[in-house]
Amino acid sequence: MGYAFGTPSALRMKKLSLLLGTLGGGLAGYLFSNTHLREQLSNAKDAEHAAKLLGQHLQKDGKKLAKQVQEFIESDEVQRNIRKAKVFAQQKMKEAKKELDSALAAGQKKASATAKKSVKRASVAAKKTARRMQTKVRKLV
Repeated sequence: MGYAFGTPSALRMKKLSLLLGTLGGGLAGYLFSNTHLREQLSNAKDAEHAAKLLGQHLQKDGKKLAKQVQEFIESDEVQRNIRKAKVFAQQKMKEAKKELDSALAAGQKKASATAKKSVKRASVAAKKTARRMQTKVRKLV
């Protein structure tokens, strides 16, 4: 089985490195934009204290961010786009179903024609066998 990145483990490593890169970039952007956090981190006594400070800020700002994301998702514009996407997906599903139904119908016609040919061949073979048997029976009598 071919994989885009080679083996499945290479694929997982690629995803992990992308995830870590994304998290690192996001954290760097967060640090650059939050001057109060940078000041607190520079005055931190040790790494454990710095981690606690970072955790506190992320928790507080995470709640704000989650609220903003929720408001964004519930906005009229996003909801209109979601409805449009649903309608589009339903249309595509109907089109795919029609194509599948027509392909099945074509397959059934072909199978029906093949079955008719097989029945006809079997009928001819049965008639030949019956004639041979009649001939053998006449010869015996």
